[in-house]
Amino acid sequence: MCKWVGRLSVALALLSAICFAGNTDIYEQATAGQEPVIGAPYFGTHFHRIVPYPGDKALLTRWPEAKIGAVRLWDSGTLWADIAAQPGQWNYDRMDAYVELAAAHNAAVLYTLGGTPRWASARPDETCAYGLGCAAEPVKMAHWEEYVRRVAQRYRGRIAMYELWNEPSFSDIARDRGRPGFYTGDVANMVEMARIARKVLDEVDPGAILSTPGFVSGPDRLDLFLAAGGKQYIQAVAYHFYAVNAGEFVQRVLEVRAIMKRHGLEGLPLWNTETGLEVYPSDQPLPPGVQNQTPAQAASLMAQFLVLGAATGLERFYYYAWDNGLSGMFSPAGVRQPAWDAYEKVQSWLLGARMSGCAAMPPNGVRCQGELAGQRFLIVWADKEAMYHIPVPSGQRAVAVEKLLSASQPITETYRFPQMLLASEPVRILFESKQ
Repeated sequence: MCKWVGRLSVALALLSAICFAGNTDIYEQATAGQEPVIGAPYFGTHFHRIVPYPGDKALLTRWPEAKIGAVRLWDSGTLWADIAAQPGQWNYDRMDAYVELAAAHNAAVLYTLGGTPRWASARPDETCAYGLGCAAEPVKMAHWEEYVRRVAQRYRGRIAMYELWNEPSFSDIARDRGRPGFYTGDVANMVEMARIARKVLDEVDPGAILSTPGFVSGPDRLDLFLAAGGKQYIQAVAYHFYAVNAGEFVQRVLEVRAIMKRHGLEGLPLWNTETGLEVYPSDQPLPPGVQNQTPAQAASLMAQFLVLGAATGLERFYYYAWDNGLSGMFSPAGVRQPAWDAYEKVQSWLLGARMSGCAAMPPNGVRCQGELAGQRFLIVWADKEAMYHIPVPSGQRAVAVEKLLSASQPITETYRFPQMLLASEPVRILFESKQ
């Protein structure tokens, strides 16, 4: 996980105000030309404990009632180092269980490659997120090829998407040198791993998609990877759109799409393969630069990101993570969090809907519009609580409003629409044609 790489800073706190102060509406810009119909594969997630670890007494996760159309295997005990802890020994038990569960619930699997076993690591004594050696490229690329080939052969027809790596840093970039992370090598080795992975997939499972690594906290790494030759081997672009507010979220989408266009890849799918909103216990010290939020605030922000991701044409959005202790839908003790209710509500708003753009509502509001089953709707919210005038589509009248965390209410003659008090909790407004 990214662990909030984009920590809150003065610059980020000012971003929303800057967006509204300038002449360019970044919400319109990010959604222009995008009119996606939102299907179940858009709603992806991660699971930590849906498959038990041997001897672990932690509360197991049940597959949720919410429609999960896609699952990303990360922090699931399915790293290269997990399935090949020793040379020549392969254990697919956990990975098999995940793949079988996903198939039983009609959820597509995205497998994130990487996590080098210490025995295969070019830097076996280097500290990494999961022990030693896992952030290095393999000491021999033949080890990597065998790993990719074995996985592709075993899961041919069951795993159709592969992500090259998780959140790499590159030693070619000054700020990345000597910094711990999920990958600490140079870009040339990452491109070589892309070449080998694509070659193996072409031989074993030609229809499988290989995406870029899931980059985070700086699109320059994506730019470097593509420029170094990585773009020859990938069929999708993956990015982790962590953000502190809606303005930053769409700004990151614009930055990534600009890089894709510069490399002639604007036609490829863009996936958000990881985003989470953390809520820290009141008795736990906060990481430097982090401002805590309540579970309801985090749920509202998650909903904003899901709506904006759909409207900006992100094909997939993998929330991190359904059962995470800080950003999950329910607590380790099994208590259902507001994020669960918010996730289900957004699904009811978006599944099957056609999105048709978003726009800023100065000074701090956002509106996104769409149509579901022939009925037009707006989803609106604001960074700061204030009264807003809601634009009514021509020839339409508002008939109901529904807040993210409460039930739908009809608009009656006593309701002072189109004036509405907005805050961070998104509201959906339903319209119908005037008689």
